[in-house]
Amino acid sequence: MQKKLIALALASLSGAAFADATNVTIYGVADATFDIISISDNANNSPNFNRVSTNGSYIGFRGTENLGNGLSAIFQFESEANFDSNSSLSLNRDSFVGLAGGFGKVLLGTLTGPSNALAARLDVNTGDNIMSNTAILGKLGGFNASNPGTRSAWSGSVYDTRFNNAVAYVSPSFSGFQATGAYVANENKDENPITGEKNAYAYDLGLTYTNGPVMIGTTYARLRDSGVADEKDTEFRIGGMYDFGVASIRALYGNTKFERPGTEVKQNTWGIGGTYNVTANGKLVSQYYVARDLEVNGTDMGETGAQLFTIGYEHNLSKRTMLKAGYARLANDDNTNGYDFGYNASGFAGSDNLGVPFSANGFTASGFQVGVRHSF
Repeated sequence: MQKKLIALALASLSGAAFADATNVTIYGVADATFDIISISDNANNSPNFNRVSTNGSYIGFRGTENLGNGLSAIFQFESEANFDSNSSLSLNRDSFVGLAGGFGKVLLGTLTGPSNALAARLDVNTGDNIMSNTAILGKLGGFNASNPGTRSAWSGSVYDTRFNNAVAYVSPSFSGFQATGAYVANENKDENPITGEKNAYAYDLGLTYTNGPVMIGTTYARLRDSGVADEKDTEFRIGGMYDFGVASIRALYGNTKFERPGTEVKQNTWGIGGTYNVTANGKLVSQYYVARDLEVNGTDMGETGAQLFTIGYEHNLSKRTMLKAGYARLANDDNTNGYDFGYNASGFAGSDNLGVPFSANGFTASGFQVGVRHSF
């Protein structure tokens, strides 16, 4: 009731009124931790720092309107709320409009693709933080990672972000099976005679099966720029989990491949994780993920992978409020510095625009965090 009153008040302030048949909900998460971050590398650099992280906190508005005959209009506006840095709100999370009915859902906007959704579902942690499996998945030694060298930034792969300019279809569930397909439009197509042709687009397909304690999923994503470079980037994932009630076990495998004429780079990743309910309100969470060595044109490039180990404890004070603590250790192999925390990066992975590395190869980022998460 309180959420509906707030939504109606906001509508009246804007000079517009929600339609009588529209049901609007305000929701979100406020999640903050105090982090102690430690860095070490083969050059004996060891910068340590502390910070407050907001771990993917967000605020959103969603609503539906019954159109009759089993058809509904649906919408959602969702924004990150990084209150540790006072950044402004923007519709950078899942924000869309669409139709839903017996046929499933059709959505248009900024969307989470099936590959990202599967990885998030198999991650043992509640919410986004330095313990997320996005530290390892799909990065190709850092080639596919975003925002290198920026502290507290998002540093996941291109598959683990949200797609802009996307249209998606989500099927209804058929005996536990559900399919999702997303297409990312080539809005930035360019045929400039000086800079060359650019025509980038993507699709992401997924299939999941859920039956009681069992969940199994597989996805396939393909990003292509068919311009001058004719680059192709693909990601295949398969994984699942089993929930025993008092505990759960999860596993995920991924294969990433980048191609351009004369060059092929491949990498396998895998991870296992589990949860255990220590008490009725508290559980242990832990996972281990590995990025194997890169393979370039059929040749194994030794010591170009990374490993992530995490362990944490989550304690529910109520249905909406949680205390949590955790430790993460991300170790790059001796011939790479391309991996950083997926959420709230340390800022020491990769190189700047001039090719100057932010840290020596083999750098390790470790962090301990403790904080509070509240959902509303």
